[in-house]
Amino acid sequence: MKELDIKRMFAYQALKKDKTEVIFFEYPFHFGRRRADIICVENGMIVGYEIKSAFDRIDRLEEQLESYTKLFDFVYVICDSKHINAIRKTTPTRIGIYECGAHGVKRLRKAGQIKNFDTITTLDAIPIDALRKKFKILGKSKLEICDNISKIEKRIDIKKYFREYIIQKYSHQTSHFKNETTDIITLDDIYALSLSPNKLGA
Repeated sequence: MKELDIKRMFAYQALKKDKTEVIFFEYPFHFGRRRADIICVENGMIVGYEIKSAFDRIDRLEEQLESYTKLFDFVYVICDSKHINAIRKTTPTRIGIYECGAHGVKRLRKAGQIKNFDTITTLDAIPIDALRKKFKILGKSKLEICDNISKIEKRIDIKKYFREYIIQKYSHQTSHFKNETTDIITLDDIYALSLSPNKLGA
């Protein structure tokens, strides 16, 4: 199964859940080195999803997931049936697994909550303007601002603000799609859910 087909199938399932507050595709993080294929907010927690289609290699998956665990509350791999056995063997038990195939999307392993997140990575996942407005801290670079914030703010408050930012930024867009979704997620829907809300309709 191709990545786009997996996204469409998973998005349809997520948008039908009452507990899904946010769904967004291709969220950049880890200092621009990564893009989470899908992020969701469920019950106030941020969940990151890495997709492995039938055409993807999985030799770098361990490195990718290490980045995910620095930021997200829960981490899942959504993979084609082709990769199930290998991913089950190589991923830590705290990483959840979804299998995507002709039968649909099925959760095979529930993720465990990740509490040892990285504060700098978390702050970097928030735009610099939002950081300045929230924390009233200046710096010559975003990295310097993140470092300064991490020295004076509690870890739990940093994570709390990241969750609040994601919900505030993307919940209205997600709510709109939930109300409009029929039985089909189109390519245009996937594209729109990869755009920042202020770019929709531009």
